Amino acid sequence: MSHRWRPIIATSALVVFALASAACSNSAGPAAGGNSNQAVQSVALVGGVKDSPFYAAIDCGAKTEAKKLGIQYTYAAPGTFDPAAQQPVLSSVIASGPQAILIAPTDRVAMQAPMHQAKAANINLITVDTALDSTTDLSSEVNSDNVAGGGLGADTMAGLIGGKGKVVAISEPPGSSTDDQRVEGFVNQMKAKYPDITVLDTQFADHSAQATASKVASVLAANPDLKGVFAVDNFTGDGAPIGVRNANARASVKIVAFDAQPSQVEALKVGDIDAIISQNPFDMGVLAVDYAVDLGKGQAVPAKKITGLMAITKDNVDSPAVAPYIYKSC
Repeated sequence: MSHRWRPIIATSALVVFALASAACSNSAGPAAGGNSNQAVQSVALVGGVKDSPFYAAIDCGAKTEAKKLGIQYTYAAPGTFDPAAQQPVLSSVIASGPQAILIAPTDRVAMQAPMHQAKAANINLITVDTALDSTTDLSSEVNSDNVAGGGLGADTMAGLIGGKGKVVAISEPPGSSTDDQRVEGFVNQMKAKYPDITVLDTQFADHSAQATASKVASVLAANPDLKGVFAVDNFTGDGAPIGVRNANARASVKIVAFDAQPSQVEALKVGDIDAIISQNPFDMGVLAVDYAVDLGKGQAVPAKKITGLMAITKDNVDSPAVAPYIYKSC
């Protein structure tokens, strides 16, 4: 959005409409790599980590669509969000011989070589959510515009704090394309649009709520006038409210989280989080399965498909328009 902030309830529907419309009209043409025309009988999804409501929602969409189309479907994920843990999971899936693998790579560089093994086995590869630096082996990418999501987080935060004060982004260690891009979008949007907001150095927490809470506490100790925390994923979204609450700063610090998993939605409803920037993982799963089937028929699919984003607040969280953006498993 290029205009100045207006109250988020007045703008969120317009934001979603614009982003969703862009997603629907997105057509980057057929991808160059990995297009086997073998008819699809089975599809496998490799998630980023077990027990994640976000990946469970992608799994739900993919599983629902595969059942609808009469295709065998499996889901697997590593115990930790780490390429060293994901690589053997992917190798096992490759050995099972599906016609297509849908995967959320846990590192934009480290997962490139393991995924090349799938292409060598004549398996079509479609990334969901996270991305790779090189798309040579891919048939398609299905994800959100995470830079835009970070920008939406900045606009939302600016509205909550009145366009001035200190804010900080809390992320996972660099390497995950989604988190890196959300931080990029948040920082760049703040610098471009909100001169009275100071963005502190990004803090990195290692995939846990406890690490995030500790980072937030440290930032608040050094900056007692902090006005906002942008938590860029589900781990940091769980931890940021703990850190702010432990510092007795909830009355003065606004929290914008990314990902509408159940714990974040509950935190929003009880007032521990002020807003959520959410994706549509169910739609990602559906589209990825559809593209896998189309590839098996020899049909062209978009090289890149962008799904929608939504800014959720306590005021609109129960709206029917928001329901697709609340992460659910099935």
